[in-house]
Amino acid sequence: MYEPADISDVVVDETRPVPAYYQVYEALRQRLGGSDLPPGSRLPTERAMAEQLGVSRATVREALTRLERDGLVHRRQGDGTYVAEPRVEHDMRFLHGFSAELARRGHRVRAKVLTMGAVRPSARLCEVLRVADAPDTVIELRRVRLLDGSPVSLETVWLPADRCAPLLGVDLNDRSLYDSLRTFGIQPVRGHEQLTATVLDDFEATCLDQRVGAPAFLVERVTYDDADRAVEYVKSVLRADRFTIRTDLDLEAARTPHTPPTPAS
Repeated sequence: MYEPADISDVVVDETRPVPAYYQVYEALRQRLGGSDLPPGSRLPTERAMAEQLGVSRATVREALTRLERDGLVHRRQGDGTYVAEPRVEHDMRFLHGFSAELARRGHRVRAKVLTMGAVRPSARLCEVLRVADAPDTVIELRRVRLLDGSPVSLETVWLPADRCAPLLGVDLNDRSLYDSLRTFGIQPVRGHEQLTATVLDDFEATCLDQRVGAPAFLVERVTYDDADRAVEYVKSVLRADRFTIRTDLDLEAARTPHTPPTPAS
């Protein structure tokens, strides 16, 4: 157990146009997870922090509330405020199965199947997966994904039944969906993915052991095989306190297609 950290070197200047609570918030945010405030370490009490920083307890409380809303600290009733575990990065540049991506980073990944069966598709699924609007033309798989024992995402996958029906005989608890598809000769190779900010509803919060209204990421993806046929439509709700979405940006690459040709001399 870590001893409460010393933050007396944080300077709050109340003459600045930035509110005092926000100065405390930003100063702590930059240090959380570092050598002096590693994951699992306990922050000083509100009273001690207020005394160290020369601000009111209300100012400290507001800063901690903002940090908690960001998922960077968590409060234990009657015990104190602790630095949260680091978020997991989801790299949107590459198509990986959830299990493979996180297991490669040393995490213990599990999947718990909630429901699985053949269903009638919505109009959107008919369009995306190119299936008929008829009973049992789509397989629906709904799973809770657990990371190091904690539920972190609620995933719903729809697949065309004419190609993926063998999945109905596979136990997909703790098993990679992509690995299973490959055994049936289906090779996912590319996809389109979009990210939206959302909040958890009652069902999602129950599945993820969170409060209703907690922030989350909604990730939707259509995945295609090596014949350019859609093989899945995925909707994943990710806990925002456990994930960071990452990608790389290249200004020159973005500008190149829009650069007008050089005039002929």
